[in-house]
Amino acid sequence: MNLKLKKVYMVSKKAEKPRLFLQHLVCEAAGLTPGQELYISINEENEEIQIQNYPMDTEHKIHVASRLSKVSGKRRPLVDTAGEKYSSIIDVKQKVEISVYRKGENSRIVIQPLRYSLFTNKTLPSQKDERIRLLSIAAGAGVGTAAMCDTQLFSAIQEVELEDDSAEVLMKNFPHSYIFNGDIRDVHEVHEADVVFASLPCNEFSSLGFQEGNLMNNLMIATAKIIKSSKAEMLFFENVPSFFKSETWFNLRDLLADDYLYWTEKELEAWEFGSIASRKRIYCCAFKQERAFKSFQFPVPKKMRRRKLKDIMDPANVKHEWKSLEKWMDSFNSREAWKDRSLDLTFVTKDATKIQCIPKRYAGHSASSSYVLNEENKKSWRFLSVNEIRKILGVPEWFEFTDHISDLRKYELLGQSVDCRVIKAIANRIAHTFMKLKSRAEISLGKNESQSLSVTNNGQLQLLFP
Repeated sequence: MNLKLKKVYMVSKKAEKPRLFLQHLVCEAAGLTPGQELYISINEENEEIQIQNYPMDTEHKIHVASRLSKVSGKRRPLVDTAGEKYSSIIDVKQKVEISVYRKGENSRIVIQPLRYSLFTNKTLPSQKDERIRLLSIAAGAGVGTAAMCDTQLFSAIQEVELEDDSAEVLMKNFPHSYIFNGDIRDVHEVHEADVVFASLPCNEFSSLGFQEGNLMNNLMIATAKIIKSSKAEMLFFENVPSFFKSETWFNLRDLLADDYLYWTEKELEAWEFGSIASRKRIYCCAFKQERAFKSFQFPVPKKMRRRKLKDIMDPANVKHEWKSLEKWMDSFNSREAWKDRSLDLTFVTKDATKIQCIPKRYAGHSASSSYVLNEENKKSWRFLSVNEIRKILGVPEWFEFTDHISDLRKYELLGQSVDCRVIKAIANRIAHTFMKLKSRAEISLGKNESQSLSVTNNGQLQLLFP
């Protein structure tokens, strides 16, 4: 059987007894259906509880329950079982890891106490694929991963993501990949990869203040552990510019310095790559080998015909909800903090060639966002639709959300993602460098004794000293 999903969570209780509450993500990864009979065995020698949907020698059987999704209106499977029999393996408030294995219609769910060692790395062999193996850390819903895979040069082999609904979207779009759903600090088993893509949390970074040195540095230690376990040849980071000036970032680089000697970064604006939305980010790549570092170049935007908002707007037959411009302006004028804000790009027409960055909180009202102005009466406005934002960000057409994700949540997942045009452009350059060196058999797993080098955002070459 193939390992499809690993989830870490804390054991709850029912009537003071350990409770196994396996919600939709786990059950759907296992292909369980409401009413289906399940077989449960307890192995004290291996310290594990097994739940499977095909017969085995056990007297303990349960049935899959379900709950109605308020968003999709569909019933979703779940397993809820508790009993003293589980206490020989797990305890209330103990962290456990749930592993989902599947082959065809048969599936097995294994529950064990969490096994984790900070100073021991466990690398798993990857699937057989001729493409470049991609591991994504803080993958979100997988928009960035989808952009890289859409080049047909990369194959997703593992994603690490905290949020359950994001993991559901990952599972839908990357059915052959291994997904870890839980705190990044609990990841122990990592698939061997060629490239690691990391778009680490930036909103937490900017809002933590004095807590930055505590939580974020812990996350960087965990990130470094995953990267080292992956044995990747190249690393690809994307984030807001301020992240790359933080102590957190420099701590991560320091943790990786022995393995990745060569670093280069570049600030790129999505608008210059054909998007109508501004999205300025810094992209950083790191390499084990000097030849890869010297071969790699960030993409340069080309001159192109500038698209307009009308080129990506929904067809005329699509109905939208229009809101009062007067009410919005009354609210705007009542806020002292907004009094000096420019509204030049807040309300835009179909002929606009540039709009503001799509944020995570786009569904709120903000002068920093862009909305569509009703050109017939100039008195109303509307939000960009989810489909319009997908086009603005260049999200691959095959990428799908699950039926259980609300439109509000889709706005958030898209707003915190990436511009796929820029990601694709860099991914192509990474693939070019990787395959160029592979074809010459120039990449080796051994370290070399070369001096560490770094190219800064302004193009200056720096020596890195330990």
